[in-house]
Amino acid sequence: MRLKRSTFTSLLLNLLVGICGLILALPLVWIAMTSLKQQAEVMAWPPTFMFVPTLENFRILFDVAQAGATSYGTIKVDFLTPIFNSVVIALGSVVISLLIGVPAGYVLARRDIPLKEDIAFFILGFRFAPVLLVVIPLFSVFQAMGLYDTYIGMIWVYQVVTLPMIVWLTRSYIEDIPKDIEEAAAMDGAKPVRIVVHIVLPLLKPGLIGASLLIFLLAWHNFALGLILSSTKVPVTVALLKLLNPGVQFYPVMAAGLVVTMIIPVILIVIGQRHLERGLTFGAVK
Repeated sequence: MRLKRSTFTSLLLNLLVGICGLILALPLVWIAMTSLKQQAEVMAWPPTFMFVPTLENFRILFDVAQAGATSYGTIKVDFLTPIFNSVVIALGSVVISLLIGVPAGYVLARRDIPLKEDIAFFILGFRFAPVLLVVIPLFSVFQAMGLYDTYIGMIWVYQVVTLPMIVWLTRSYIEDIPKDIEEAAAMDGAKPVRIVVHIVLPLLKPGLIGASLLIFLLAWHNFALGLILSSTKVPVTVALLKLLNPGVQFYPVMAAGLVVTMIIPVILIVIGQRHLERGLTFGAVK
């Protein structure tokens, strides 16, 4: 009787997991199908599931087709530039966050400084604060300082999103590393900088790779900061919005842009996962 009940429970749980997987995958499948349809097929009701796939939307997206030479009328999209902008901004945000956040996380984890917990929660508070509360005052500041619509300005303001996450994750990772290892190295005459570089950082490698991927995705998918603080150096999220013109919606082209936008994060996650698997034993405490 217990065996039957266990089997039924297992089948029910597997069924629920399968249903959740289908619900999560449906929007992605629908976007991919829309990117391969013509405008008329997208607007058809009931929706058509049998159609002849076309790559015209991707050609239009990367401006291979000339403006006015498509079935959508006059449309000209330069999507390579927003992709380049997003790559520069997201990678720059990751690098700056690591350079500042890892030392800050180490200090919060290992050093006894006044008001340490208050400082930590103050940093975390920026992560949960509404982005518009930060970006609206910065609009005037950026214009006055000449940082509006610049890579430096965008990377700087993206630290509001990425830096608190790196600081807290680094602090958590370091607290899981036994302090005895660092004390033993110090007794052998190792300097603090050498301890951090040759002992702490190798043990942090798996966690830092995962944290870097996480904040890259946060920066890649951010919308509000790029919308208000850039005009020509817009990220992909803002560039996709421009395809929704009043009265004319280029849904298939926008779906193609979403597919392209998702490809880069997926590739990075796959590559990073391999590094994580190799780094799990590399960072193990022996």
